[in-house]
Amino acid sequence: MIGLLCLDLGTSSVKAALIDLGGRTLAVGSAAYATTSLPGGGEEQEPEDWLRAARTAIGQATTAGIEVAALCLTGQMQDLVLEGGHGALRPAVLYTDQRAAPDSQQLRTALAAEGTDWDAATGNRQDPSSCAAMFRRLARTEPEATARAHGLTFGPAGHLAARLGAGLWCDLTTASTTGLLDATTRDWHPGVARAAGLDPALLPRLTRGHGQMVGRTDARARDLLGLEVGVPIVLAPGDAGAAALGVTGTAPGKDHASLGTSGWIASIRPRGTGPDPAPFNPASHRLALGEDELLISAVLAGGAAAAWARDAYLGGMDAQAADALLAERERNRGRGPTGLLVLPSLGGERFPVRDDALRGAVLGLHAGTGPAELYAGTLEGVALALSHALDPARAGEELTVVGGGAASAPWRRILADVTGRTVRSLFAPGADATLLGTAIAGAEALGLGHAIAPLAERKGELTAPDPAAVQAFAALRPAHRALYDAAARIGELAARA
Repeated sequence: MIGLLCLDLGTSSVKAALIDLGGRTLAVGSAAYATTSLPGGGEEQEPEDWLRAARTAIGQATTAGIEVAALCLTGQMQDLVLEGGHGALRPAVLYTDQRAAPDSQQLRTALAAEGTDWDAATGNRQDPSSCAAMFRRLARTEPEATARAHGLTFGPAGHLAARLGAGLWCDLTTASTTGLLDATTRDWHPGVARAAGLDPALLPRLTRGHGQMVGRTDARARDLLGLEVGVPIVLAPGDAGAAALGVTGTAPGKDHASLGTSGWIASIRPRGTGPDPAPFNPASHRLALGEDELLISAVLAGGAAAAWARDAYLGGMDAQAADALLAERERNRGRGPTGLLVLPSLGGERFPVRDDALRGAVLGLHAGTGPAELYAGTLEGVALALSHALDPARAGEELTVVGGGAASAPWRRILADVTGRTVRSLFAPGADATLLGTAIAGAEALGLGHAIAPLAERKGELTAPDPAAVQAFAALRPAHRALYDAAARIGELAARA
């Protein structure tokens, strides 16, 4: 029997899974690593910690009698790694690092002077987390390090591939997050590199397709990861792309929602398809995924907002007890809006607006408002925030939902009523969409016949919308969207006071 050894090197840990060509997970492993927080908003990790954690996770996921057909890699995106001759020259700068704010603005100004709109050229709104801005900051503050760099990688998956002898590579999905990729040509943008003070020769090669074999493990593999020499290395899309493949597969056209700690709407769409509301919202992320495009609209607090509301309103009640409270309320009052409009923004927001200063809001309180209404209103607020990324004209389509929040039947009903879509719940403990998508990418890159099915092909549990509730929420959606702008203005006035 053969299996694909899949690694997801995430923000705080690496997860490993050995997945056979039928889609069965044969063994799993995981190991954590630390993040170092620095003054001024700095966030860094040691690439050597990535390798140590990967070796631990692989050791846990190794199963006797299973031939490893390939090592398939994905992970966090938009990190900056300066590669030397024998590893990273300094700690990796993470996508959460905010120290490059002045460099980001200077880069934008320099590009504008040349007639280039940075956001338009890259297809995404750029900010201090852009790898181009990060490099410009390092070139200014640590010129000796950037001068010694042999090349760059943009996340732990690319770094690990390089350490195993594959050379310098970046998948297109990750490249879309760096602020350095030309959205039209899907090659590195020479003007942005020049404005960042970055020699284009340092940039890694770009993969094509949903995944690409970029090399084979060399003699270092045994010491670094405990793997044999000659194992094919497949660089899958970065974690957001791999997760999308794992939920809905490689074919475009299906939206899915995630109700994890954060929340998002994601959809794989043919590149350059016609209009709908989300592509025109610059708060959405547009990422290359194979020949298609992955559109992601991410709300910072999804499950985190629900957990906060249980603590704040329900005295720390657990999720199951809170669900029972909402079910009782629904039996007494029926489905439909609470009458509250809630912005679930606990500390800044990413969609439907990008505003690091935005704070949450609750509108519509009255004397009869109780804890259950406040909790239900928070769940409505998350669902309404996500709904701003969906095309109302496609309300008849199913919406697949994953993540821990998908276990909540009342929240699924709220999401169905807010979006007008039948919700297919894929809350499946032990099923990891990112690792599954990495396996799909690996099997297809190697041309292996396989039956690895995405989660959306599982039966799941269907939750139909209530027609009256759908109409009521549709009437509230414009007011909910307008509340973001009103809250931002109030916040500005308060800051001046």
